[in-house]
Amino acid sequence: MSFKFSKRWIEDKELVTQLIKRVFDETGKSEKFVHKIDKDVTLFREGDVLNDIYILLEGVVVLHKKKPKTDIDYPVIRLEHGSLIGIIAFTTGKPSLTTAITTEPSTVLKIPDLEIRSLLERDDRMKEYIDEIILANLSDRFKTNISLQMKLDSVNNKLRKERNELKKAYQDLKEAQDRLIYQEKMATLGQLVAGFAHEVNNPTASLLRSTETLENRISELMKQDDREPDKQSFVRSLYESGKKSGYPDTATLRKRSSELRKQFEGAKASQIRLLAQIPGELLSNFKSMTNNPEELDIYLQYFELGKMFQNIESAGNRISGLVKSLKSYSRTDTDKEWELIDIREGIHDTLQLTSNRIKYYDIQINLEEVPKIRANPAALNQVWTNIILNAADAMGKNGSLDIYCTAEDDHIRVRIKDLGPGIPEEIIYNIFDSNFSTKKSDVKFGLGLGLSISRDIIKQHGGTISARNDPDGGAVFTVTLPIRN
Repeated sequence: MSFKFSKRWIEDKELVTQLIKRVFDETGKSEKFVHKIDKDVTLFREGDVLNDIYILLEGVVVLHKKKPKTDIDYPVIRLEHGSLIGIIAFTTGKPSLTTAITTEPSTVLKIPDLEIRSLLERDDRMKEYIDEIILANLSDRFKTNISLQMKLDSVNNKLRKERNELKKAYQDLKEAQDRLIYQEKMATLGQLVAGFAHEVNNPTASLLRSTETLENRISELMKQDDREPDKQSFVRSLYESGKKSGYPDTATLRKRSSELRKQFEGAKASQIRLLAQIPGELLSNFKSMTNNPEELDIYLQYFELGKMFQNIESAGNRISGLVKSLKSYSRTDTDKEWELIDIREGIHDTLQLTSNRIKYYDIQINLEEVPKIRANPAALNQVWTNIILNAADAMGKNGSLDIYCTAEDDHIRVRIKDLGPGIPEEIIYNIFDSNFSTKKSDVKFGLGLGLSISRDIIKQHGGTISARNDPDGGAVFTVTLPIRN
């Protein structure tokens, strides 16, 4: 006998269950199979083998699933009247996947396996009703699964969005922490620079004043010398020549010393070295002035005295210049963070302060005339420092550094190129990330700033910073800053 399921029957499980109950009423077995069950009663547990089929006539039953490796049961589906309970376990013979618990007083048909099979064989109506209610239950559960899947997708999207927001918040917090560390270190550096500059500036100024006074006194003493006028003039010329003398290269010194040993046969090696540094026009007068080795030594002492004064004055001016660069570099002598500056001055100050690290390099500087811009000079100096010292770390003791500055349209562009090994292509896009470093050990310099902080500084100025590898070798860093009022 064929049976076509109507849409009304599929949607009205209660009608079907009542028809099933009527069949049992007609057989006189309703009282045997119909059970009244209180609230919070467990019909069967997860893992049980079911030998009965349950049809819910009244009430509500909730199926629970145990969380793996725990004793916690989670509700997974809510069944109302007209529902088959445990149908999958009953038909497959496998253990139940869920635990069934009533949540309110309920009425169920609990039909044993043998009884249901016997009834299906005897009564075609029962087979139709069971097929109908199975299809209706599967339809309901399919709809429920779709609804749950949509809710799950919605929750996953929400969690994904919250996770991304949390990740961004963490990244912002980390960058803020890096900036705070940078600001703290710069504040400490500024205090140290101010104290150092003050302590060094006073004795340096005193040294230069004393040197100037001593030089004047020596000039006065030489004027009072009782030597013959031509010898007095010669002595003063030697002293002045010593003050202006440079240091010739080794090859020139060796050649002149070889020639002078023939002219001054009794002279010592130390005297020959000094004679080799004296200009030719004065050297030609030495023979006419004296042949006495002791008197030769006295004349040479005047030349050496001039050289000493030159060295003292040069060293004092060098220290004074370093102090001035330190003050300009950190801007410890001004309360303004942002001011109208010529960025070329900051580049020169940075080169001055890093000269010990780059003194072996071939330095090419081409800083064109550019407009002044409003900027934080101390912060920009940190950018130049970081790029230059990163290049020094990459090149070691041998290399070259090319620094260019141009004004193009409404921007100033600074380009710093080194002759190092370049940046590996696999990391070139990561070097501006926070906490990214290629330095593993033997780091010679570092304030904990990194290229990430340099990027943030340039962004604060409305500019950009980028890096690339030059086809001829080495890395090129380009900083672009806007020209604004």
